[in-house]
Amino acid sequence: MQLHWNHDADPARTSEAAPAAHRTGAARCGALVAAVLAVSSLGSLAPADAGATRIFSPADPALAGALVQTFDATPVGYFTSQSFLIGSDGFSVSALASNIHIDDVFCGDFGTSGRCLDTVGSGGAANDDLDIVFTGGGVLAFGFALNALDVAWTITTHGVGGVLLGTYVVSSQSPGLTGNARRGYFGATEGAPIESIRIRSAGSDRALIDDFAFVPVPEPGAALLVGLGLAWLAGSRSRA
Repeated sequence: MQLHWNHDADPARTSEAAPAAHRTGAARCGALVAAVLAVSSLGSLAPADAGATRIFSPADPALAGALVQTFDATPVGYFTSQSFLIGSDGFSVSALASNIHIDDVFCGDFGTSGRCLDTVGSGGAANDDLDIVFTGGGVLAFGFALNALDVAWTITTHGVGGVLLGTYVVSSQSPGLTGNARRGYFGATEGAPIESIRIRSAGSDRALIDDFAFVPVPEPGAALLVGLGLAWLAGSRSRA
């Protein structure tokens, strides 16, 4: 094997080029790690507003891209606890006493269509206390139609380990609103993922819940893939 020395090569320039290439590779590697870490930590980051914010409309930007449970595919009937899933994402609803049911009679009278969740139990009495627990790592935001309220209701949001995130009082929809005009919307986004909510009323009262929207916290694996894709894209642009 013969070795040929390139007499035209500038040793100084060659020695400068090698560290420069090394620095470029290190920078790309650093960008890759930063992007992956940033995206994979989405589940623990606060929403953009980084605070407890009540949502008054399904058009709120915090609900962009939300999954929506309409209850229309759920059989009419009473239950104590039941899960409502869209794929692997969703939530469970549990009555703390007696039971609640899926209704197809009154929902349409209050501005929603098809079926809805009705807090009246099989004995005809209103069931005022229920818990909703989200699947996976919880949600970044949620909202739902909340109708037919005759007394004030309190809704609390909870994070990991049941820690209290926010407390909201939803005022009675009467006498300001009467009859079928007793319609409203409630939702929230917090400074941390929401794992559950608790709904309580100030007295015996019926509530109709429908069109339950929620934004699941991204799965770590999906976030990691997104991060890798963003880092690759950044590297491709820098090479171009």
